[in-house]
Amino acid sequence: MKRRKKLLATKTLALITTAALTFGTFQVQGVPVTAYAAGIKHLDEVRVALFIDSTKYKLIEPVTTFSSTSGMDISVRSAVGAVDQLWLSVPDTVIRVSLDQYSVMMLETADFASAKGLYAKLATMAADGYVLSRVKQGKTVYQVFYGSFPTKEAADSAATQALRDAAVAAFTKQVPPAVTGPLHLSAGTYATEAAALQQAAVYAGAGIQADVALQEDAAGKPPVFSVWVGNEATPAQLETVKQAALQAAPGIPLQAANTKASYLIRRSDVTASANGTASVPHYAAGTGQQKTMIHPKVEGIAVKEKADRKYRGDMEVSTYQNKLALVNEVPMESYLYGVLGAELGAGWPAEALKAQAVAARTFAIKQGNKYEIAQVTDTTLDQAYYGMQKEFAAGNQAVDATKDEVISDKSGLISPVFSSNSGGMTADPSEVWGNPAAYLRSVVSPDDGAEKGKAIWYRVQMGSGRIGYVSGVYLKDSGQKSKDGASYYEATEQGVNVRSAPYVDNIANPSIDQLAAKEKVLVLGQEKESNAYSWIRGPYTASEMKSKLAAAGVTVNGELTSLEVSGRGPSGRVTELKANGVVVKVPYPDALRTVLGGLPSTLFEIEGAGSYTGNTSQGTNLAIVGAGSTQTGSAGADSVYVLSGNQSQPTVLKKTDLTALGTSGLAKPTDKPGTPTAPSVTPTAPTQAKQFVFRGTGYGHGLGMSQWGARGFAEQGYDYKKILQTYYAGVNITKE
Repeated sequence: MKRRKKLLATKTLALITTAALTFGTFQVQGVPVTAYAAGIKHLDEVRVALFIDSTKYKLIEPVTTFSSTSGMDISVRSAVGAVDQLWLSVPDTVIRVSLDQYSVMMLETADFASAKGLYAKLATMAADGYVLSRVKQGKTVYQVFYGSFPTKEAADSAATQALRDAAVAAFTKQVPPAVTGPLHLSAGTYATEAAALQQAAVYAGAGIQADVALQEDAAGKPPVFSVWVGNEATPAQLETVKQAALQAAPGIPLQAANTKASYLIRRSDVTASANGTASVPHYAAGTGQQKTMIHPKVEGIAVKEKADRKYRGDMEVSTYQNKLALVNEVPMESYLYGVLGAELGAGWPAEALKAQAVAARTFAIKQGNKYEIAQVTDTTLDQAYYGMQKEFAAGNQAVDATKDEVISDKSGLISPVFSSNSGGMTADPSEVWGNPAAYLRSVVSPDDGAEKGKAIWYRVQMGSGRIGYVSGVYLKDSGQKSKDGASYYEATEQGVNVRSAPYVDNIANPSIDQLAAKEKVLVLGQEKESNAYSWIRGPYTASEMKSKLAAAGVTVNGELTSLEVSGRGPSGRVTELKANGVVVKVPYPDALRTVLGGLPSTLFEIEGAGSYTGNTSQGTNLAIVGAGSTQTGSAGADSVYVLSGNQSQPTVLKKTDLTALGTSGLAKPTDKPGTPTAPSVTPTAPTQAKQFVFRGTGYGHGLGMSQWGARGFAEQGYDYKKILQTYYAGVNITKE
C-alpha cells in the first residue's frame, strides 16, 4: 500500500522561481513538487473534491459507499504531515463511511419493511440517511437514521422539518424520533476483536446500544479494540446509559470515550439489503483532524453516490466545514486519464487528444489549493473527471506521450481555459470576464465538425395550426403539396414527439404534442439537430422569458415587450442586453447565458416571434424582426422585415410569402392536410404577445482552446503544440 504525506490545503501554491531551485524535487505542503524552468511547477498528485461544502462548490452526502472487487485497506492520518497508519485490511467488497456526528434516529423497529419504507421517503429529502441493524435482547432491530449534523440543534431542526411530511410522521407516530450524537462511554480495550464483540454482546443483551471501536493508543500506534456504549446527544442521556450499563455489567468500569483521538466505530448497514439479512460494514469516523483513507487492494474503487463511478488512487474521508468531505487523491497522470475520458472521445485525432492532455495538466496545476483541501472538483466548474469507466486507450496514450508537459508564457504558467465549441470564433476575454488576458485572443476556429452527421429535423405545422419540430427519422414525404408548393409529410409511427426546438431533452425541451401514425403535417423548413456548433432554443413566451430573467435576479417592470442585443464583442458574442429598453445588469458578460435560462453560448441572435415564418428564396424559418428591433424605414403596407438565423440584417418580404404565427406557435392555415390541391396559406395578422427564439453557435464560454476546433485543426494536420499555440498567444510547451 502506498504511504502518502498529508496535504495541508490552506493556501494557494506559489510559483517557485528558478533562482531558488531548478529541475529539483521538493515538498510543498507535503506533496511532491517538481520545479521547472521559468517558474513552472508540477504536482505529482491531484486532490479532487467529490463531496465538499465550500464557498466555491457544494455537494454534500451524509454517508458514502465504496466498493472494490478484492477488498480495501483502511488507514488513518491523525496528525498534520503524519504517514498513513494501516488500521484495517478488510475483505469486504463494499463498505460505507460516515462521520460520527449528530443524527436523527427516526425509527427503531423489528419490521424491516417499515424501516425500508421510511428510508425510501427520507431519501427524497435534503439530508438523506441510512438503515442500521443490531441485536438487542436477542432480537434484530432496524434503526433508520436521517442526516448527519454538526450540532444537536441542527439535528432537531431537521427532524422537525422531516415530520412536516405526513408520510414520515405516520411512520413515527408510535415513538417520536430521537437525536443521537457523538457522546460515548468506553468499556475498556481488548486484545482481540472477538473479545470486544463478546463484551458488546453483554450490553446488547440488556437492550443497551454498544459497538466495537478501533482507536489509536496513547502513543499514536496502530489501533486497539474498544467497546463503546451509547450514542448520545447530551451528557444527561449519557449518564442514563451509564447507569443502565453498570447494572448490566457491574464489574466493568466506564469512562467517557476519548473522541479527540482518531477512531472508527463499526456498525452493520442494511440500507441496500433486500430483506434485512445482508449487511455491509459501516464505519463512523472521528471528526476534527482525522483523515480516513480508503485504498483498494486492486486498482479501482467505486463510489455509489457518484453514479457508481470507479476511480484510480485513494479516497480520503474527512471533516470540512463540519460536513463529510470526500477527496480522491490520485497521481496526476491517472487523473488526466479520467479527464480526457470525460472531456473527449475515442474517435478523436491523437494530436487533439495531446493538446487536451497538456491543457488539462496545466489547468490542474494552476488551480493551486482552490478548494483548500483539494485542487479541483470533478465537475465542469473545473474540468470534467469521471474516473476509469470513461477512459480509453488513445486518451491514456496521449497523456503518457505528453507526460509532465505544461503551457507557459513569459509570466509563468498560464491558466489554459477551454470550452467544448467556440462556434467558429473563440471569445475575447472582454466578452467573458470583462477584462483582458495577454495569452487569450479571439481566433478563427474550425468548429463545425460538431454538426456533421447530425439528423435533420423538420419544422412543421400540424393540422391544429401548432408549430414545432419533428425528427426527420419519423417523417416521410406523403407526395401531397399545398397550392403554394409546400410538402405534406406523414408520421411513420404512433406517438411521434413534436418539440419546440430541434433536439431531444425531455426536461429542457419536452414534447409539446405527438403525432398519430400517418398523421400529415405541413413542412415549413428544416434544421440540423441542435448540437455543440449550431443550436436553437425556444420559443419562449414573454412571460416565460420574464420568469427566466427573474430567476437570475433580473427584474422587469410590467410586461416584457422587448429583448434586444445592445452590445457585442470582437468575436460577435453578446456583451450587453436590454429588456424593455433597460440594460440587463450582470457581473460579467458570460453571465448572460445564465440570465437567459442557460443558453449554450453568448454567440447568438434573438428572433422575435409572434411573427411571420415561411419558406422563401431567402432561406427557411424566417422571423419578423420582433421585440427590440432597431430596423428603420418602411417596408410598405404589404411587406414585412424578416430575419433568418444566418442573417445580421433583415430582409424585406411580401406578407403573401409568409405564414402567421402567434405566441403559442399556432397558425391559421386554410390548407387541409390530405387535399392534393390545397389552397395557399392565408396570412393572418398576429394578435398574441411576442415570443423569443435564440439561434446561436458554440457551446461554453468560448475562451481559449475549443475542443471541437482542436479536432478540426488536427484533421488539417496541426500537431498538438501548434494547436495550443494557435489558441494561446505567446506560449511555449515545456517539460521537466
